[in-house]
Amino acid sequence: MSFVVSLVKGILDPIYTIGVLLGLVVWDGGLHVANFFLPKKPIGAVVPLGTGGHGGRWGEYRPPRKGDARSPCPAINALANHGMFTHKIIRIAIIHDYLALRHLPRRKELGQAVRHTYNLSPTLCIQVPWITAKLLFNGRDWNEQMTLDDLNAHGGIEHDASYTRADVKWQPDQSVPNPDIIRGLYEHAGLDFDNLKPTDTFKLTDFSDYLAYRQAHSKVFNGQYLMNSNGKMFSVANSAIAFDVFGGNAADLKTWFIEERMPDNWEPRYRHHYGFTIAQLNLRSFQLKRGISRAGNLEERVKKDAKTM
Repeated sequence: MSFVVSLVKGILDPIYTIGVLLGLVVWDGGLHVANFFLPKKPIGAVVPLGTGGHGGRWGEYRPPRKGDARSPCPAINALANHGMFTHKIIRIAIIHDYLALRHLPRRKELGQAVRHTYNLSPTLCIQVPWITAKLLFNGRDWNEQMTLDDLNAHGGIEHDASYTRADVKWQPDQSVPNPDIIRGLYEHAGLDFDNLKPTDTFKLTDFSDYLAYRQAHSKVFNGQYLMNSNGKMFSVANSAIAFDVFGGNAADLKTWFIEERMPDNWEPRYRHHYGFTIAQLNLRSFQLKRGISRAGNLEERVKKDAKTM
């Protein structure tokens, strides 16, 4: 009997997955087009009234203490550090729960929390947690809950050649940022990491160029280098969202990358009515992938840089 159940599930699951993704694409397309015609959210009210962060008031910043978990993602860690959900357990939004806006006491669904904080579209906030759960728990019972530490599984959404962490080979604990790696992003962009001006701004190509360099570095020096399709997808997706949501502001991003804290009086620079959509993510991801490709083979440059250090 269990074999029959598994067989049926194996047949229906991909059909269900395709149906969900197609539905999200259609819905998201409508939101993306509407963003061009509807007025942007007013400055000072991008984060909804009644939610943490409205008016730039993020509440107490509390870095993780002993026993608290962290992920490899600054966006999620910053939410935990400001009490948006428990440091230990978060709830992933399954679609029917998301639409019903059903929450657990003292615990917000991941999709809902990031949507309000970063002004992401409802479609993106269904897609990303759902895909994350598929990658990490496919075929296993997880009761729609996970710890932040679950996200550190190597090759899931965590990946080598990050611009905020060293590779697992050198940094087994992927839950904490690596200041030297982050400094490299700023140096490659020609920015003074220690003396940033409020107007210092990244270009999108700064991210793609540094990602290309980091990948080349890992290929040369990391014999355990892993960059699967998941890693490629999330590396550009993270960069795309960070770039648009922060408007490329280098000082704000430094606070976010290094301290995993929301900058004082900060709100999303991306103010479109329905937020940052899947379509916008795909556009930015394409631009980043093209930039990485155009950077070419940087392995000789990496070797040369290593000799001069």
